[in-house]
Amino acid sequence: MVVLMVLMAAVGVVECRAGLHPLSTQSLLQTSAVAVVPEGDSAEVGGTASAEEDRILVRKRRQDTDDASNTDLCDFGSSPEENLCSWTNLKVAELKWRSTTGDSSFWMGGPEEDVSYGDNLGGYALFETSQIPKQGNGGLESAMLMSSIRNTTGATGTCVKFWYSIGGLSPDRLRVLLHPVPESASESDPVDDMMEGYDGSEDLVLWEARDMTLAEWKEGQVVYTFDRKHSIIFEGIPVVSDDINRRYRGFFALDELSFTSSTQCGAFCTFEGGTCGWSQDTNDDFDWQLSRGSLNPSTGPPRDRSSFANDGLMGGYAFIDSSYPRRPGDTARLMSQEFQGTNPDSPLCMRFWTHMYGNGVGSLSVLIYDVNSAEDRVIWTISGEAGNAWYQGQVPIASPTPFKVVFQGEVGANNLGDIAIDDISVVQGACPSAPQVAAANSGDCTFEVDECNWANPSPRDRLDEMDWVRSVAADNRYPARDHTIGTTQGFYMTLPRGAVQRGGDRAWLISPTMTGSPDPMCIAFWYFMYEPFIDPSGPSLGSLKLHLRYQSSEGDLVTRPVWGLRNHQGPNWMYGQARVQIDQDYVVIFEGVWGSSRGNGFMALDDITLFTGDCTTKPEKALTSGGDCDFQRDACMWKNITSDPDFRWTTASVSRRPANLPDHTFGGPVGYAYFDVFNQNARPQSLTLLSPPMDKDDDNAPICISFWYAYFGASDTTKLKVVRESYDRTAEEENRFGEPVELWTVDAQNIGAQRPEWQFGQVQVDASADYRISLVGMASNGGFAIDDIKTYSGSCGHRPMRAVPSSSDSNAVSS
Repeated sequence: MVVLMVLMAAVGVVECRAGLHPLSTQSLLQTSAVAVVPEGDSAEVGGTASAEEDRILVRKRRQDTDDASNTDLCDFGSSPEENLCSWTNLKVAELKWRSTTGDSSFWMGGPEEDVSYGDNLGGYALFETSQIPKQGNGGLESAMLMSSIRNTTGATGTCVKFWYSIGGLSPDRLRVLLHPVPESASESDPVDDMMEGYDGSEDLVLWEARDMTLAEWKEGQVVYTFDRKHSIIFEGIPVVSDDINRRYRGFFALDELSFTSSTQCGAFCTFEGGTCGWSQDTNDDFDWQLSRGSLNPSTGPPRDRSSFANDGLMGGYAFIDSSYPRRPGDTARLMSQEFQGTNPDSPLCMRFWTHMYGNGVGSLSVLIYDVNSAEDRVIWTISGEAGNAWYQGQVPIASPTPFKVVFQGEVGANNLGDIAIDDISVVQGACPSAPQVAAANSGDCTFEVDECNWANPSPRDRLDEMDWVRSVAADNRYPARDHTIGTTQGFYMTLPRGAVQRGGDRAWLISPTMTGSPDPMCIAFWYFMYEPFIDPSGPSLGSLKLHLRYQSSEGDLVTRPVWGLRNHQGPNWMYGQARVQIDQDYVVIFEGVWGSSRGNGFMALDDITLFTGDCTTKPEKALTSGGDCDFQRDACMWKNITSDPDFRWTTASVSRRPANLPDHTFGGPVGYAYFDVFNQNARPQSLTLLSPPMDKDDDNAPICISFWYAYFGASDTTKLKVVRESYDRTAEEENRFGEPVELWTVDAQNIGAQRPEWQFGQVQVDASADYRISLVGMASNGGFAIDDIKTYSGSCGHRPMRAVPSSSDSNAVSS
């Protein structure tokens, strides 16, 4: 855990933080999450002479503007004159930053485009993390880029803005450090002389990022105050040299480094030079006030948050004064500037510190004020005394319309109820509400304190074979750190790996009951799916799925998959999210299933968040429909509709499976569907496995259905077909289904396999209207197995090519 170092000078910081221990005063640092598309002019590389001239003019115009308006901005130039501006590599660090361009991204590493100009010729700073320092030099195994010496920030503070990108397997952390320098230091002093004996003990960590940005640039910012000379250091830290991931390429990249007024950092506020961009609501009972420390030892903080943490002498905060003439129930509202509606895939995360001390403390709430409707929505609230200490809170913020954020303090039972807030920051990205008791959505959880009412089902329910376990990272080989605080002391939920577990065993983690709503919600989380050693037969870690469970209008209990991934995804925490829209009350279920390599694999969950928004599925490959099925437990929502009891589609079991065919998903003995016909009358039997109704695509685009199939038996007449029927939900029962159309077909004569083996199939399906899919098998002595049915958005070709049906077959299918 990163502990803020004690400084002799007063320091105030507003940085990006993650979740917290509700009973802890330590700050928890993490990245600002979701990518922001950089602005800027760009032209196609290799375009016409006029296009190149236009690009040069854009660069010249931008450079002139930057020079005139912001001497503290570094955009690292452009090819062939990219440079580090006035930033300096420190020799106390063994590794170095260098200036480069996107033109060299596949040679030296880094993003393909910069932020400033949005093309491959714009410059940025790069640290390639797979490099190993020479032995025996004794320096720090990191790369440190230091600014010129800066004077005191004054009470209003300074905003540091920058863009960063993290890629590959070898990066560990990117940090922004504040380094105090002697008052006698000047720009003419050699930097290396000034840094002689440096050990980092006096530095303050202002900001830290650990998560890969997946080839995107993300914006970072931090507001700080400091009362004497200092420098800012960007430190890139790779994984340790003996970590196998250090062999692999990776990088940290920086662009658009700037120092500006704290007012340019949105809703950030340290309250040391005023209320920043926050204002008093005129429709409340009284106003928030500023203070340096309480005048009553029975309520209120003795000092602001930052000086409380480092024993500094300077700093302020905002508070509600509960003394006379205040009465119980009086409210004070502090309102942010207006924000535009958030992107459904990019909520905001607001972090702040609170102090609630005194036996008359009322409540503190965070609300979203809808500018259009003038209505409030409570998103975070907590009440009662919490002791004479500062505690960190955070809350996800999402709104489709323009809004303001409101801090509302309410006076409690008596006049010993001052409530204070400090160090507000608003950054992009989902974060779980913390502490969890303050969350408006009961599903938010960091797992740092407990499971937040997420629970394993009772053994009596017989829903699973094992339990998710809340575990500290220090007790596990992987993940070596949790996602919330990024240390070995952090907690997450993991699947047990004991010898008693078998391939196919599953564990359900069930949320508290969520209130249904016609408005779409988004559930976000971080997952870890790692298989260090891949078996020659292929990955077989298992699967992680997200289900929604609710009671339908007909009274049936429905379990609907909305997100799912299988097998190895990499050695890092990865971000996932899924859309939720259900009118009925429901629960969320995380299902972990072990494959055959359970002793070799690792699966974990952390930082679950729910927020308002019509989000897309991330990663895209995790998108799941009702037609997806891996047949591990049952046939999912597919149904056998063959009337003959002797011949039907069924799922494989240990005692009954064809030709000892292993499961395709994980290589186990069961986990697929099949039909096997032996008919002495030699009359081919037709057997149908029917999908659930499938929704049309919103853009009338086609979808692609993929699957794996295997043939067995001795008859050349054995066939497997994929058939589509349109489906009209509003029509009478007898008129709901359109004419069946054959899309894909294979038969035993053109399979080509000498023994049963899995082969890949896919086919494009018209999704301009609701539809359903049938898998139709025909055989008199043989059968087919099917596994891992998956739907994807977009078009695709036939696989295999020989599966294209004849024109007469594709028009209609006879019974």
